Amino acid sequence: MIVPSMTFQEIHEELIKDALDVLIKVFSFRKQFDKTVLKSTRYPVIKSYDFITRERKNKCNVTFRAQKRSQRRNPIIGIYAVFDRPEGKYAVSPKMDFTDITIYPPHFFKRYRERILKDDSITNNKLIKLYFKDDWGFKGAIVDKNFEAVCRSCEDFSPDEKISFVAALTQGYCFGENQGTVCILKTIISEEMLFKKQKKVFKSLQETFHETNTERYGKILYPYLSMSG
Repeated sequence: MIVPSMTFQEIHEELIKDALDVLIKVFSFRKQFDKTVLKSTRYPVIKSYDFITRERKNKCNVTFRAQKRSQRRNPIIGIYAVFDRPEGKYAVSPKMDFTDITIYPPHFFKRYRERILKDDSITNNKLIKLYFKDDWGFKGAIVDKNFEAVCRSCEDFSPDEKISFVAALTQGYCFGENQGTVCILKTIISEEMLFKKQKKVFKSLQETFHETNTERYGKILYPYLSMSG
């Protein structure tokens, strides 16, 4: 089980140990999702399933997406686990082969609530689930002085806070740090927070993000925030 005292690298090791149990559950839910898609008359179809792994007791979620009926047997799959520390609730999302993980600290979700979702009424668990329902990964670049200036103008980070990359997301842009096999998303900003000149700097990131996902998944239907499941 992920515990508060673990480092991010130890969390990655914990998820690797739990990978078989996670993938067994994913396979089981995938059969259920297939039936859901067959019954659906509207697309895309998105369905999330919460579960706790059998032996290591990690709290996980898997989300399946089918853009069309024929994709039901080869859906887009996203996995994440949640864990608590004194400062709040974290999420961690592994790649399907568990070689890398992405950490989402409480501050990231705080900014997601304030800047993107703009809804104080829902619980943190629901907010995290909504984020991952609309998550198509991220496509980034190494931070230069222009990107870093934008980040620090939006956040009261200390001078020692490391920001090594900026990336486009479905609903905006994020800033984070790479630590080997661990990627930490530290904050998120919306398009509307940028000045006109700044939008030009960020535009290429968003274009590359959409081009990459279109090549990988075909035409993507947005958004997912209003979808239930």
